[in-house]
Amino acid sequence: MKNLSSYIFPGLLILAGGILLIMGAREGQNTWVLLGSALALVVGVIMLLLQMGMITRRMSVIIGLLSVAGALFLGFRDYRSVKGVLEFEARKKANDTRVIQGLKDIRTAEVGYKQATGGFTGDLSVLREFVKNGSIPMIRAIGQKPDTLTVEEAIDLGIIVRDTIQAPALDSLFMTKAARADRAYAFDPNSFTNSPTSNKPFLLKAGVINSSGRNVPVFQAKDPAPMVAGDTLIVGSMEKASTSGNWSGE
Repeated sequence: MKNLSSYIFPGLLILAGGILLIMGAREGQNTWVLLGSALALVVGVIMLLLQMGMITRRMSVIIGLLSVAGALFLGFRDYRSVKGVLEFEARKKANDTRVIQGLKDIRTAEVGYKQATGGFTGDLSVLREFVKNGSIPMIRAIGQKPDTLTVEEAIDLGIIVRDTIQAPALDSLFMTKAARADRAYAFDPNSFTNSPTSNKPFLLKAGVINSSGRNVPVFQAKDPAPMVAGDTLIVGSMEKASTSGNWSGE
């Protein structure tokens, strides 16, 4: 029983190392995880050979020290690998936050442009000029509604008069207290058409599609330089009447 018990730990180490190695390979774990699993398996084999008298104790000590050094190195590399992933995710989150803000600004400007002209534009310089010097029609009510009447009743009686005024696009769209709250960075009318991370112009398109028998204006803006290839942030669509973004929370 004593001799049998001495084989239990090496056997468990071999089994654990083998299982971790197989599972790591199947799940696509990185090289350092796979090497660590293989090292555990090798240590188990060495201990088993020692118990069976196939290698000397001195040799097992040397191999054991080498294995410990290897394990420490692999542990450090695995830690750096995980830390590297976390650091990349943090950088990507910060990058995406700024790009999303930029795409939201393009959307805000496009919606304002549509209010003023009836359609969207695919020209960034036209959009920028509109925000800086254009205006948006806004309806205001002149007069005071009595508490006993609805707004429509007050209008019918001539107590309230509705008038359309032209409000500066920049002030109306981007300079209100609500518009300036919770931004990722301050709005700049001279550069909002460029990505805040790469400084390259956003990729902008606009057109008209047929939806339920009606001609509907559409636009789409894309990040010109995504941080990860194939993971491009987009707002709007050229295929359906939508101004939503493809990021979470939209």
